[in-house]
Amino acid sequence: MKKIALTMLGAAALAFLSGCASTDNKPLPYQGESAQYIYAKGHEQVQDADYYKAIATFRSLNSQYPFGKYTERGNLDLIYAYYQDDQPEMALGLANQFIKVYPSSKHLGYVYYMMGVINFDNGRGFLQRYLPYDMSLHDPQAYLQAFRELKRAVELNPKASYVSDAKRRMVYINNMVGRYQYNIAEFYFDREAYVAAINRAKVVIEEYPQSNAVEDAIVLMVKAYDILKMPELSQKYLDLLKLNYPNDAYLKTLEDTAKRKTVIFK
Repeated sequence: MKKIALTMLGAAALAFLSGCASTDNKPLPYQGESAQYIYAKGHEQVQDADYYKAIATFRSLNSQYPFGKYTERGNLDLIYAYYQDDQPEMALGLANQFIKVYPSSKHLGYVYYMMGVINFDNGRGFLQRYLPYDMSLHDPQAYLQAFRELKRAVELNPKASYVSDAKRRMVYINNMVGRYQYNIAEFYFDREAYVAAINRAKVVIEEYPQSNAVEDAIVLMVKAYDILKMPELSQKYLDLLKLNYPNDAYLKTLEDTAKRKTVIFK
């Protein structure tokens, strides 16, 4: 009985949350209509990109039928409608509540995907949407949250239609966060804090091995260990660079320098 009561309480909270975006006292639409009818109207409005009406419709569905099967499906559309209506906080709040109310739902993967997309957009934020801004210079916390949610979405439903987009976003996030960590390493290196630079470069190599910042991180470690007079470690990472990035520009510079020295001493 306690579990049932908690579930009902959660559903009521979800119904309240889905309805709290309205600031007026207008009556909700489709009063007295069946849950199936209201859901169909809301879904049609989402398909027509009429998100303002769809939000009101699904709020009405929640209010009249807080425990029905159409309400569960309606809240999936409502999360999307809030997102498209530029209300990401409402969409995230509803998504989090959905997970609590429907912990065994077959649609959880989609909910996590939507959360990942919203936090992905939050990670990009105003700066990248409207200004020429390098997001690898930006605090990656929203990106990291998005990565966890997108990964969970893929794990829950690896054959879903959204999986390819989720993976594409995950690759982008991995590159951005790896580059962010490298930028910190480079910052330390430029200020002659070589140990700190090495430690941060290791984060790139060990935690973001598939990112496009790994090559630069290895080069930085070669240089830093060389400056610190630690030739064995410098050579270790130089060998790693040759093995994985044989066409690296830094290797070409070393080769050209070696050739010039050979010519001078002949």
